[in-house]
Amino acid sequence: MNKIFIILGVMLFTFNLSASNEEISVEQGQTWSLIKKSNRLSLHNSKVLYFFSTDAYNTYQARKFNDWNEFSVTDSRNLVRLNKGDRIKIMNSKHQEKIYEVELLDGFEKNRKYFVIKEDLVSDFILMEQSNES
Repeated sequence: MNKIFIILGVMLFTFNLSASNEEISVEQGQTWSLIKKSNRLSLHNSKVLYFFSTDAYNTYQARKFNDWNEFSVTDSRNLVRLNKGDRIKIMNSKHQEKIYEVELLDGFEKNRKYFVIKEDLVSDFILMEQSNES
């Protein structure tokens, strides 16, 4: 009987830890910086932003359903490759907060609007500062 309580306790504790990690709030005006290894010149080792929200959403759907033939048809010319340390500013959300419109703050393409998948934002970027405009 004690083993059952111990197992249930461990399961609940593990569930609470995993739930707290996913509660990252993404809000308009926040500045995020790329912390993962990325090189703009490398086709295989670079993080990207999308020109179109539909391309980002189709890639998100392809990852979710593991169906790369139907969902993800993105021309590589419609991607902006990033370097480590590049910063983005959150403008607003699209597609039920799965995709965010961002402004690139660094690099050759700075001050332009792009789109990022929320999962990529949370895993590859770190929150730097929050603007008081809102």
